[in-house]
Amino acid sequence: MSQGPWGKSREHGAGLALTPVQLRGAFRDSFAALLDSSLALLEDEGRPAWGPGAIAAQRQRLFRRLQQGEQAVLLGNGPAFAGHAQWAEAGSTLRLRELRIAPARRREGLGAAFLSWLLNTYPAVPIHVQVFAPNQAGRAFWRAAAQRNRALRVEVVESTPSLS
Repeated sequence: MSQGPWGKSREHGAGLALTPVQLRGAFRDSFAALLDSSLALLEDEGRPAWGPGAIAAQRQRLFRRLQQGEQAVLLGNGPAFAGHAQWAEAGSTLRLRELRIAPARRREGLGAAFLSWLLNTYPAVPIHVQVFAPNQAGRAFWRAAAQRNRALRVEVVESTPSLS
């Protein structure tokens, strides 16, 4: 697998603009948009990061993950991004850590377009996805996607993954 699928600063997959998150200017631009989307995901999951300390801790977690080689993209090309995705290589498998679509942009095919891009970018590589049990729409999406593609390994979890 490669250290990153990016040949250009922005790629388009299945009609979806994907903006890679860079660590240059780490706390501005694409990284700041990733932080905003990641904080919104925590709120969606019922564990919001309120207050400067919690927000700073999430910023540091994201920065550390990207430093350690995780990849992240913003869905769309701004300034109002539709969400984000973040994944890591784990041996010969990809682990999709986060996929968030803003509520106002759900049901537009953005998740499917991102998944199609990911599967085409990493052909024949198993992709492990955890979906939170109360997320009924997410479970239905991933169950249907796994039926269409054997590379997907979907695990339903009862509690949200640790923030580490």
